[in-house]
Amino acid sequence: MTEAFKGIIIAVNTPGRKDIDSEVDELVSLAESIGIQITGTHVQNRAAMDPRSYAGSGFLDEVSSQYKDGSLDYVIVNDEITASQNRSIEDVMDTRIIDRTQVILDIFSLRAHSKAGQLQVELAQLQYLVPRLRGQGINLSRLGAGIGTRGPGETKLETDRRHINHRIKEIRKQLKVIESHRERYREKRNRTQVVKISLIGYTNAGKSSLFNTMAQSDTLEEDALFATLDPKTRRLILPSGFECVISDTVGFIQNLPTTLVESFKSTLEEAADSDFLIHVIDNTAEDLGTHYDTVKSLVRQLEMENIPSVVFFNKTDIDAGRYYIPSETHEYIHKDMDSGYINALLEAFMKKHMEPYQTAIPLAETQKLYDLKRHTIVEEEILQEEDEQYCIKGHEPEGSWSKRIVERNGE
Repeated sequence: MTEAFKGIIIAVNTPGRKDIDSEVDELVSLAESIGIQITGTHVQNRAAMDPRSYAGSGFLDEVSSQYKDGSLDYVIVNDEITASQNRSIEDVMDTRIIDRTQVILDIFSLRAHSKAGQLQVELAQLQYLVPRLRGQGINLSRLGAGIGTRGPGETKLETDRRHINHRIKEIRKQLKVIESHRERYREKRNRTQVVKISLIGYTNAGKSSLFNTMAQSDTLEEDALFATLDPKTRRLILPSGFECVISDTVGFIQNLPTTLVESFKSTLEEAADSDFLIHVIDNTAEDLGTHYDTVKSLVRQLEMENIPSVVFFNKTDIDAGRYYIPSETHEYIHKDMDSGYINALLEAFMKKHMEPYQTAIPLAETQKLYDLKRHTIVEEEILQEEDEQYCIKGHEPEGSWSKRIVERNGE
């Protein structure tokens, strides 16, 4: 960022919240990633959020009195707020007000590189802005197309509701075309029974670094929140020779805005269409339990809880401690480990969710043997010269097309 801004965070802690300190700390990181230096955080304990002004008026007056020198560029609210709440806070604080959703949208607008990603970000921004156009106030009069409006910009914010709704329809139409291309790809993959694995996890857990190690790829590695927005897929060959594909996906976060979940549904469906999930966790994170619970909650929300999942605790080269022990299968790894070792861990997990088989293949039909090694996990291959055949034992995906190319002899 070429220009630095100063801001504070205000938050309301209600009895139903799990960990307000974790949420605020995360929002500080989010704000700093878009160039806002947080100079203070202010939390009010309340039975419920104020429907008119989010926090109590007395609390807002007290906070405002601490910043009368005009040093604030932004007040960031920890929750998504309404247009009327925005105006109420703005009247007291006399500076620009943005909420958690706007900060996340702003980060997404910086990170999206593909056409689909950029369209999805713009759609989420416009859907967020439509019911709030009358409540922008200072947001439209100060700083032009600044933080919280990046992407659509000031001129689009001032466009009337009819034109914005027209643009939303255009974006949805374009996204449908893109989704149809993805659907054809998925159908082709399903026809050939290619097994798909997706990396999921909290933002900045190191998924892209792990993706590069496992697939020997060179996608963006960056110590930044939401560094990956556009799904990336590469071929992955496991130690046995089994071929599959692996995808890197957008990171999850606490209180992910509903508009983003909906707008990025096609992106997240890349993970929902997987045969296996690798849940990556940053083993150095202070809130391991919160990160784990957040991802599992979104997995349930996206109806992916029935997909076999293994947990990889990442960055153990930095801290090899065992701080969180989930009930599901888990391993401790880091990106500098040999890719063969990490892929062997994945392969061992996958075998537990595959069907064992054994078969015999005539020596003259070596193509069948080659196909089996590509599309199943071959564990044992014995050449029986007197019978002129290979005796094969291995594991295959449930419903695998390999059943059609070999005669099953049973166990």
